[in-house]
Amino acid sequence: MISRNLEIGEFLRLSFEQFRDLPAIWLGGQTVSYAGLYADAATLASTILETTKPGEPIGVLAQRSYPAYVGVLAALLSGRPYVPINMKFPFERQVDIASIARCRLLVWDEQSKRRCDELLQILEPGVRESTASLPDRPNNSPDFHDGRFTGAGSNVAYIMFTSGTTGAPKGVAVRRENLSAYLTAIAEIAPIEPGTRCTQNFDLSFDLSVHDIFQTWASGGCLYVMGNEDALDPVGFAKRHALQAWFSVPSVVAMARRLRRLQPDALPDMRLSLFCGEPLPASIADDWAQTAPSSRILNLYGPTEATIAITAEEYDRSAASDARPATIPLGKPFRNSAAVVVDSEGRPAPLGELWLGGAQISNGYINNDKENQAKFVNRRVPGYTFDRWYRTGDLVQQDDRHGLVFQGRMDDQAKIQGYRVELLEIEEVLRRASGTTEAAAVLWPVSETGAAEGVVGFVCAAAGAERDIIANCRAHLPSYAVPRKIMAIEALPLNANGKVDRNALRKTYLAGK
Repeated sequence: MISRNLEIGEFLRLSFEQFRDLPAIWLGGQTVSYAGLYADAATLASTILETTKPGEPIGVLAQRSYPAYVGVLAALLSGRPYVPINMKFPFERQVDIASIARCRLLVWDEQSKRRCDELLQILEPGVRESTASLPDRPNNSPDFHDGRFTGAGSNVAYIMFTSGTTGAPKGVAVRRENLSAYLTAIAEIAPIEPGTRCTQNFDLSFDLSVHDIFQTWASGGCLYVMGNEDALDPVGFAKRHALQAWFSVPSVVAMARRLRRLQPDALPDMRLSLFCGEPLPASIADDWAQTAPSSRILNLYGPTEATIAITAEEYDRSAASDARPATIPLGKPFRNSAAVVVDSEGRPAPLGELWLGGAQISNGYINNDKENQAKFVNRRVPGYTFDRWYRTGDLVQQDDRHGLVFQGRMDDQAKIQGYRVELLEIEEVLRRASGTTEAAAVLWPVSETGAAEGVVGFVCAAAGAERDIIANCRAHLPSYAVPRKIMAIEALPLNANGKVDRNALRKTYLAGK
């Protein structure tokens, strides 16, 4: 057994060497071994070492393709952080991400080559590009002991961009030691065996994909990457390939239920099921337990700033439905981590904001001192040894029976289709797109899981037509954050604090629709 306390690059090298003959990844009907994948990653890592300086980020444009996963592994082997740049994002947002992160090399695949060329024309001079291809034949003799791949160069493993309040995305710099701490903790809570067939349901720009990739490769499992058509029926994909480990947001299962894809014992091979990114309704867990009757089911919680997930609660199949809350609790913090509910003065309280501390807390946001000061605090909390905390903005109740129970948000942050979004960012784009200073974004519709499926925009005295405003928003926001509809009203309702009353907008204009 390899010690998970090793530096992440060294740990991955030893893991790939140990599992060299096992399948590491499946894409489009083709399987590549650990040895073959490592050989291709080492080739690309050599290019990275030759064309970039230590610590310079590697932008990964490739998505759900072999070059994408080679690029991610090569970046870590060469000691460079990788930066996922989603091809579904508008061009201007891609430029923002690559520029803010200061990417010095872009990894492309066949689908993203043209966009890569367009970005290279906009970004500052000197940015390079590269790719990888599926091997013609397995390479079972890579040099696992190449001294160049020590991981030296940067203590940052990856930079994941989330929504920002000012209209520009903000990049979270997750250290290599943060990732190592997560992998160590999750291996204790939800271990998988070598040869386990694992899902890869998330885009690389969604930080839950980091779990898919590295928990699988750290354990000798095989990552099954769905194509675009497979993503329309992930349960069917899991059934066809007899997958054994599942990870998704709860709304994926809710959608499968609506499409009647959840049938008793449909996934008899499933042994581990993880959910994160949204509240997990007990009814969804109940249905999944029937679909995958042999699987453990865990609800994970954690923001990007705390490295993927930091608390877990296991679903109890034997508990009576009236003996548990409607939503599965957030659970207990991982080893070497802490989760504390505090009042407005930062003192432990039964109801308040959830603060997170410990080995998984990231460096914070790159080139964004204002957000760092607002979200990360240095303070000693009574009863805890950690003195640096991340303020989640989540309203949580500390319940003696159920532990940490999510109650909602304390700010204007939200989840749309599992993605974290700042409503203030949408509203800033709405104001620019409509030529008005009065605009509001309201989550709608809301699914049976309690998560938002979309957003509706409200504007006063707009300068353009609805279709033009939406088109302008589409040029600046990810597709999931683009308002589905624009409603023109005379004035925005305000609450007692003088802020826009989104609940009033929802009840007045959207109720019953």
